[in-house]
Amino acid sequence: MANINSRRNLTNHEIVTLAVYMLGGEFRQIDTEDAAVKANSLAPGRFTWRRYPEQINIENVRAFLSDAKKPKNGAYLIGAGKEGWFLTERGVLFAKQHLARLPKSKESKKMFTPKERAWLRRERTSPLVKVTLDNRRKKIVIADNGRGMDWDGLKNFFVMHGENVDRREGRAGRGRFGTGKSAAFGVADLLRITTVRGGKRSKVELTRSDIAKMTSEDPVPVRSLEKEARTSGPNGSVVEIEGVHLRSLDQAGIIHYIERQLARWPKKSTVFVNNHECEPIEPPVAQESRFSPEGALREQIGDVELVVKVSKAPLEDELRGISVFSNGVWHETTLAGSEGREMSQFIFGELDVPKLDSDISPIMPFDISRSMRLNPNNDLVRAIHSFIGTKVEIVRRGLLETEKKRREEEEAKKLAAEAAEIARVINEDFDAFRQRVMKARAKAVGGADSYKADQHGGDGEDDLLFGSEIPADILEPTGGVGRGEGPIQPGSREPRNLGPIVTSGTDDVEKKGRKAGGKNSQSKPKGGFSVKFKEMGSDSYRAQYFPGERAIYINTDHPQLAAAKGITSTEEPTFRRLVYEVAFSEYAIALASELAKRDEYIDPTDPIVDIRETLNRLARRGADLYSQ
Repeated sequence: MANINSRRNLTNHEIVTLAVYMLGGEFRQIDTEDAAVKANSLAPGRFTWRRYPEQINIENVRAFLSDAKKPKNGAYLIGAGKEGWFLTERGVLFAKQHLARLPKSKESKKMFTPKERAWLRRERTSPLVKVTLDNRRKKIVIADNGRGMDWDGLKNFFVMHGENVDRREGRAGRGRFGTGKSAAFGVADLLRITTVRGGKRSKVELTRSDIAKMTSEDPVPVRSLEKEARTSGPNGSVVEIEGVHLRSLDQAGIIHYIERQLARWPKKSTVFVNNHECEPIEPPVAQESRFSPEGALREQIGDVELVVKVSKAPLEDELRGISVFSNGVWHETTLAGSEGREMSQFIFGELDVPKLDSDISPIMPFDISRSMRLNPNNDLVRAIHSFIGTKVEIVRRGLLETEKKRREEEEAKKLAAEAAEIARVINEDFDAFRQRVMKARAKAVGGADSYKADQHGGDGEDDLLFGSEIPADILEPTGGVGRGEGPIQPGSREPRNLGPIVTSGTDDVEKKGRKAGGKNSQSKPKGGFSVKFKEMGSDSYRAQYFPGERAIYINTDHPQLAAAKGITSTEEPTFRRLVYEVAFSEYAIALASELAKRDEYIDPTDPIVDIRETLNRLARRGADLYSQ
């Protein structure tokens, strides 16, 4: 990197001042070591040890930084080695004046990295605002690098309802009624403005106490502290607000507000609040739609384009809506009637209507207050709101449809999971019930040993599988003719088989029942129930059992279930408790019905007893639902 020793004679304290500026010392404190490295890159060898020129002499750099604090050396810096270094206003002016000349030479271009040169270009062309909040001194300072004001402009600034100079000269501007500066006296006692334009500096101030003494016809009591004094400083203004009555200056809240306003500011601007650089917040965009007015509406509001964006996440209140601009100046953000409606919290966008600035209707399109709202009584504003409202609704309804499908798919998955859980509870009961029946039968026939033997082979455990279970065609239900008592004689008939005589079914006959076999056979169906949710109509039963599928269908259209679900989630305890109760009741009836088909009941009241006992068992299993 080329050094600057060959250029005009810069002293060491001036070089370290430039280094602090290049590191952002106008807005934040700079560490001594960082300043040393940057200073050595600007003037190689100037700050190194004599015997070890590759090493920077940090103590020398610290001494030169301290020299830059002294009034005789310009008072360019404040700070110390431990707390860091910060540029004064004079230091900023010195650095800007010097660096403004450097890019004109080839040699100076080698002094800065491409990133640093880009930063310098942006520094001179883009709006830059620095907000300093001093809680201890109850003071707010706002400085910018704008074009500043001459004396006439400064006088107009303090006319409460004066004409906006920018607009008078044909340039777009935010202010219209001159009410902005009055806001300072809502929180503080003094307002001071220092402004530079074209090499002339003016300074005025206004106090709350002077305003209190005014009568309705008195001019604003502005005190002139300096009028168009010659200066070499760059254009710009500094606004000082002193005697702030707030308990504390809310830095986080101010940053939050500025960052959201920057998102709607069309120009690239840099704003610092103390040491924090504010970043415009642009929500991540999921989709974007563009609309143009047609016919008479096009004639009324002009050839404009409305951009409606959909955020990937819900937006904070101040980010929602369509920002309405006129020649790049933001005037309003609105959803034009869709505020508060479902999915509107995802919608934002922009619309620039230049005709707003040239509208001369008797009813002005702009509100005299600083409410950031257009006047809805103006014809042009009504047309704009109508255009925005119609297109926002198109986008919102599309989002609703997409969200409805997503919810249906999500709800279907949740219902399927719920159905599986209900089936698990029912099948646990059914397995336990079947085991009890098998054990009772085994004891009645051959004692407990028969039950134990049945558990390890044969088909005993599937004794209560419902449906046609015999894997063959029956020829004789009680077998063939048997022999009498005594030993078997040669040529006599075989002993009578008391079981059914069967033959294999043909291939084209429907396969029914279960496979035969013992412990070495293939896996056998467990004989469980399934549960399914289905829209079966509001006039159908709450639930219905289908023996062929061994499935319990729960009717989500039934008024009782629909009311329990309402607009809430299927995971709500009220809905879950009801569907469990409905499924348990249908299962109890189905179980009793299947047992009745198998002639398991002797007394007509037996099914009622079984249903009651089944419901009681299941109520115990589902008790946890009522503790949620």
